[in-house]
Amino acid sequence: MFQKKDDMISCNKICEIARLRQEISLKWVSEAGEVITVDRAVPTSFHGNGTTFNIKLIPSGEIRKVNRYTVIEINGEEVIL
Repeated sequence: MFQKKDDMISCNKICEIARLRQEISLKWVSEAGEVITVDRAVPTSFHGNGTTFNIKLIPSGEIRKVNRYTVIEINGEEVIL
């Protein structure tokens, strides 16, 4: 039987973390299959039914759109579906 490790979080928890609007780090897989790593960002908004969200990169200020189902790590914790 599968057991969830303590350092794993559910994909649904991403919305809760992002709503806090606090600095986060995350990794996600791009459409091209590349792993994108962001060490410092702040979530700024959600789109649709919470499927995508925007992050503002620190310190550049660049805004990136991320699909929460492609996130594989947030704040050092592995994300599971």
